[in-house]
Amino acid sequence: MNCLHRFKDIHKKGIAVVIGNGPSLNDTPLEKLNYITFGSNMIFRKPFTPDYYCIIDEEMMNACLPLPNDFAPKEKFIRAEAAVGNPIYPVVANGFSTDMTNFVVMGGTVTYALLQIAWYMGIETVLLVGVDHHYPMASRYNRKFVGGETDIDHFQPADGKPYFKTGKIFNAPELEGTARNYAIAQELFTKDRRRILNLTPDTKLDVFPKDKLSNWI
Repeated sequence: MNCLHRFKDIHKKGIAVVIGNGPSLNDTPLEKLNYITFGSNMIFRKPFTPDYYCIIDEEMMNACLPLPNDFAPKEKFIRAEAAVGNPIYPVVANGFSTDMTNFVVMGGTVTYALLQIAWYMGIETVLLVGVDHHYPMASRYNRKFVGGETDIDHFQPADGKPYFKTGKIFNAPELEGTARNYAIAQELFTKDRRRILNLTPDTKLDVFPKDKLSNWI
């Protein structure tokens, strides 16, 4: 039996924070958001330990694994070939997977995978933080993140070093495509009487209703 079945509705009707990796995290008091938390990629360099952690991008796996020994989320969801944590199977497709035991749709951003994991766990209200949906530096390099440059597209790691290793090149999400996928998530959550609220200040993502972070602290 797929080990992921044990996560079905374990947080039914719960509230969760899905954390992006945008620069607004520099001013986001994550420690004051006393809800279930989902993080990804280099969130451990904030430093912050979410309840659930995910990587789906191969280049990010190469950059992040092995994870620091002192980074201990309750559960990790990492694409199967890494053989680390709970195996998930990301696919490039249109749509939104309501059953992560089969696959998760990549959707152009790991945040989309986190929404699918939260759905499967039964989360009723998702609060988005750090989802700036704006990559001005990557836009200068034809939608590429170039490590070692001044990175205004991500939060500043606590160690003072760049988010990406100098010289490494990563693909940036394609904003219109990710917005279309987010719209699918919004439709499904709404139909199921669930909701996604974007608490990211000055976010460029207009798909989800917005609210103030202060209302949830």
